Amino acid sequence: MQKPLLIIGNKNYSSWSLRAWLLLKAFEIEFEEQPIELFDSSALPILNEHAPTGKVPVLVCGQDDQKVTVWDTLAIAMYANSFLTDKDIWTGNIKSEVNKGDNRHRVDSAYCQSIVAEMHSGMTGIRNEMPMNIRATAKIQPSSACLADIVRIEAIFADCLKNRSSDSYLFGCFTVADAFFAPVVLRLQTYAKASGLTLQPTTQQYCQMMINKPHMDTWIKTALKETRIITEDETGEIISLAGVLAN
Repeated sequence: MQKPLLIIGNKNYSSWSLRAWLLLKAFEIEFEEQPIELFDSSALPILNEHAPTGKVPVLVCGQDDQKVTVWDTLAIAMYANSFLTDKDIWTGNIKSEVNKGDNRHRVDSAYCQSIVAEMHSGMTGIRNEMPMNIRATAKIQPSSACLADIVRIEAIFADCLKNRSSDSYLFGCFTVADAFFAPVVLRLQTYAKASGLTLQPTTQQYCQMMINKPHMDTWIKTALKETRIITEDETGEIISLAGVLAN
């Protein structure tokens, strides 16, 4: 059976690509990876063929009259949940266990869906002012909107780690929520300390745990080998660079 194809952007910068990639990896869904250069004419042929919005990530399953194309990270997550894994992406549990009707599963599933939707549709302050730039340590002057997003994110982390987890992933097992907040972890690593922001212990704990996980480590190491600089995603005062562009 042909493996799905996941089209992604530069690993140093593409936060939405990371979300989809990490989700598929964590749920052990085998796929082929097709990287493209963001904002580069070399990417146009594959985007024109597979991406109606001209954006990544895009998941392509099957071929010819059996081909299914899914774009937008949340849509990819929902498609994967329906057709590509026997686990429930909202709780991390086997679907047969979730379907038994245990109230805790329903509560956690609803909470997970809510915070994923919140990340997907909102938090534009941190997304606009702290673009993902894995190789960089950078200083910014965050706006009130960005700071409000960080406060909200820290509240989510604290709630999950206190009430829904065992000092591990947000819901104990890996869920789509961990995939969706993974770029936040990397954004905070790039900007928080250099910008004089003090993060709560629970936030620091969760971020360090995520960064140390094998799939995240693989993504980060690959990102640090990239040399492409995308000006649109370079912001603030760059204090230092890691990887092949280290200064």
